[in-house]
Amino acid sequence: MKRNFLFLYFLTAAVVLLTACAKELSSEGPGFGGTALGSLLDSSSNCKAAVIKGQYKELEALTDSNYVLVSVNFSTQGKYTIFTDTVNGMWFRDSGFAFVQGANTIKLKGYGQPILPGTFTFQVNFGNSTCLFNVTTIGSVNNGSSTNDYLPITANGYIDYELTPAFPNTAGGFIPQFRSTISTGLYPQTYQTSTQNYTRYTTNISDQVFFRKDGAGKYFQFGTPEFDYLYIYDTIVNNSRMAFVYLDESKNPGQFYETDSLRVGIFNTTTNAMEYGWAKLRITTLLKGRQMSLLGTLYTDIITVKRELFYKPDAASNFLQLNLVAELSYAKGIGMVDQRVFEVSASGTTVQSITIKGWNGL
Repeated sequence: MKRNFLFLYFLTAAVVLLTACAKELSSEGPGFGGTALGSLLDSSSNCKAAVIKGQYKELEALTDSNYVLVSVNFSTQGKYTIFTDTVNGMWFRDSGFAFVQGANTIKLKGYGQPILPGTFTFQVNFGNSTCLFNVTTIGSVNNGSSTNDYLPITANGYIDYELTPAFPNTAGGFIPQFRSTISTGLYPQTYQTSTQNYTRYTTNISDQVFFRKDGAGKYFQFGTPEFDYLYIYDTIVNNSRMAFVYLDESKNPGQFYETDSLRVGIFNTTTNAMEYGWAKLRITTLLKGRQMSLLGTLYTDIITVKRELFYKPDAASNFLQLNLVAELSYAKGIGMVDQRVFEVSASGTTVQSITIKGWNGL
């Protein structure tokens, strides 16, 4: 009986204290029973950047690690509810009590599960203010085929690529995508008296490339000192080709090497005549073991290299770097998944990109 009496006594005392506190707060603002007022905008009427936490994967339910931090300016104390719209099967929300007026950071917990891969825009609302933030959902991890290297050679396997911008078609219109298919059999090619067997990749836009691997981490191309599926020079003298290492697993980021050179021609618009000289590539390893989300699919075990074009006109004594450079990314089990061509003088402005859309049978 004494224990019950003491409990009731302290409970009564606590209620009295809470009532006293509530009265004190209500003299300064709406108190525990009121609604907080405020805005998502700062003093300059701008939205502050939201901080996105967690990884968002296609068809995987959000967990406690999926949340967004937003900035709020409370003008009064009280209860609040801050929420977003529902986009791609997800939404974010938080409710509570604002004890402190002024700038606060609120954690909006994520709910639902992403339906599709891609980047989606959410609108967050509080009071009469709204702000926007983006959440990127990645697709299922795609580690490629069973090939434990960067060059699949299974006949009839193929890779589909998206072109941005689309290639102009000589027959009119544009080509927004193409398929590169592995041919049956091997194709012997000779360079400097050495003959090697290559695997041929052919495209549905009348193009072909030849690759081989040595089984020790080096990958060779029989071709020209240009980019894959993109040609820079107006002519290659005598339609010559050379063998060069286009990817070397042993190279660490920052290491580079240069290829042999081929004789090429460039049309000079000033003289209205063909100018001849020598062309070569410098290939630098940029990143190893990276992940890339490309058109909604996550690819892993990627090596990215840079190809720089060097050209020496017959009248010059040294090679000069041309204005175009490409970054090519190769995923283990697949091969090239992305190629982006930039203008060096335009602060890395992308001129052309070739990005994997899908693959089969590699």
